[in-house]
Order: sequence, then C-alpha cells, then structure tokens
Amino acid sequence: MNKILYIATSDVHLATFHTPYLKWLGENGVQVDIVVENRGNLEFEGVNNTYHLDFPRSFTKKELLVSYKKLKNIIDNGNYNIIHCHTPIPSMLTRLAASKARANGAKVLYTAHGFHFYKGAPASRWLVYYSAEYILSKFTDAIITINKEDYGYVNNKMLHKDSYHIKGIGVDSSRFKPLNKEEKREKRIELGLDPDKFVLLYVAEFISRKNHEFVIRSIQSLQKTIPNLQVLFAGKGELLDKMKQLSKELEVDSSIKFLGFRKDVHLLSAIADIGISSSKHEGLGLGLTEEMFCKVPIIASYDRGHKEMVVQGENGYMFQQGNSEEFIGYVNTLYQDEELRLKMGEKAYEKAQEFEIENSLNSMKEIYKRYLIS
Repeated sequence: MNKILYIATSDVHLATFHTPYLKWLGENGVQVDIVVENRGNLEFEGVNNTYHLDFPRSFTKKELLVSYKKLKNIIDNGNYNIIHCHTPIPSMLTRLAASKARANGAKVLYTAHGFHFYKGAPASRWLVYYSAEYILSKFTDAIITINKEDYGYVNNKMLHKDSYHIKGIGVDSSRFKPLNKEEKREKRIELGLDPDKFVLLYVAEFISRKNHEFVIRSIQSLQKTIPNLQVLFAGKGELLDKMKQLSKELEVDSSIKFLGFRKDVHLLSAIADIGISSSKHEGLGLGLTEEMFCKVPIIASYDRGHKEMVVQGENGYMFQQGNSEEFIGYVNTLYQDEELRLKMGEKAYEKAQEFEIENSLNSMKEIYKRYLIS
C-alpha cells in the first residue's frame, strides 16, 4: 500500500490550501499521514495519523531541534514511499530528516510556495536562502514550483532530479460568486458594512512581507480624492496591533476596518471594488485570485507571483515596489471610471480560470503517479 507523509507549517495552512489533494490521495488508496503545528485544532477527513510538531519561524529556537528529532523518528518508522513537504522551515527539517528513508527508497517531494530569493531581492537573501535551497536540493527528489520565475531557478540548475511547474495550488471557484451592484449593496449590509463605501480589500497575514504599512501610509492621499474610501484588512498576525496603532497615529483609522481572521473571505471578495496587495514578494497570491473569481480587478505590487495573475492594464495594474504615487494613481483611475473597473473585472474573471483547483489538482495527480508504487 502506498503511504505518504504530508508536512506543512500548520493545520490552518493545510486546511486552507491542501484539502483537495489529501482527499484525492485518500480516495486513490494512499494512506495519508500529516505533520503540522496545531494552530486551529483542526481535523482532516481521510487522514490516518496526525502528528503535531512546533515549527517556529526563527532558526534560533530550540524547539526546532526537538521537532527535527521527532520528525526524523516519524519518518524513519513510518515506512513511507512519498514524503511531501511544504513551506520553508518544515521543508528544511524534512529533507534533512528523510535521508535514511530516501536511502531505503522513499521519494521526497518539495513544493516551494515562493522562494525567499527572487529577482530584485537583497544580496543577503540570495546568499542565505539560495545557498540553503541549493544544498538542500541534494536531499530532494523533486521540486515543484508555483510560478515561472522560481521554476527557472531550479530547472536543471540544482542537485535534485526532477523539476515541475504548476499554476499555483488552486482555488475552488464554486465558493466565489460575482455580484452585481445591487447584490453587493445587500451583501455589504448583511456583513455590517456601509453599502456606499468604495471598498479596497487586502487579505493577508500581518507580517512584514505583506507590507500593510505601505497601504496605511497611502490612505491620507486617497482620502482626498475618495471621500467614501473603505479599506478592509482581513487577517491576523504579529504586526496587527502595530498597524492598528499606526493607523491611529496617521489619523486614517476611520477609513480602515481590521477584520481579523475570517472564514467568509468568499463574501468579502464578492463585495470588494478592488482587490489589493502590497506584498514585498509572493509565490503567487491566492487571495487576489479569489477576488478575480468574483470579477474584481486587482492592484498589486510588481512581483513574480503577481505577474502570473495580473495582465497590466487588462485585468488590473501592478505598481513598482514601494511606489505609493503609482498605487494611489491606479486606485483613483478605477474609482473614477466604473466602466473600466467592470471591464477589468470581467478580464480578471477570465484570467482566474487558469488557477481553478481542478487544473492544479490534475497537474499534481500526474506528478504523484510518477512516484506512487504500482
């Protein structure tokens, strides 16, 4: 019987992005075990064994060594023929811990959700992260990337055997329904929001990489031209309180709603006028894709992941990293021209079809079949 060990940072990450993959594996006779940090106390249908380990972000935390030893024990005693790891720190630990299992025939797959080195990144990132990925590729059988730039860095350029590119990890479009103007008003009222606001939606964890500060510092200028501006931030994270304080200091908090973690992102996406992202770097950006399925145009920072989704001037705009003048200009353009906004929303919807979960799942099925035992 085929057995796969699936490793990711947290149960929340797994539930958000990987449930269809776990389901398909189970339905095809594969025993699925998972290793995650317990952040949401979630259970997964069809999963045989769930192991909870701590995966702190810092390399200096002593918990990492403890987790490594426990993970190595799970792998060495699990008799897995596929070990599939996701997200940077768990993937680092997994590939080191799986050396004995690989010697016994197990295959280690690694899905990179966005390398921490990228075009335009500081030299220090390339020195640290590229070097680490290059060394760890020696302990990897296949690397799967979700954008073309990352694929270019690994295809025939590192020490692993196989490289694959898939179009993200997919969005279940059945959850996302475009709304007309009247339906948006009604749904906003249901959600306790002002129906007459011009809504910018940013779905992202409050961490430095997502760069919420950029948006907050742009609001003063936007308020001058968009008196009914409403910025919705959906997400939580270590910088949430700091960003709340900054919005008060800049006296722009009246135009912002900090919504925290939400399970109704499909509804928030449907009531937005524009989907935004100011992320410093992104593997792809599923939050924006979900908004595109709701026929919402996108304004996002110029980035390898965003380039996969945004066709400049057709379904949205990309602004240069840190360029608030560009960002503000694009928001004002779409605010002032409803016809253009709706046209771009239609184009966004068309582009979003590329990232439907079925497309990504079909790609992964073919990859898995290469490593499953017949």
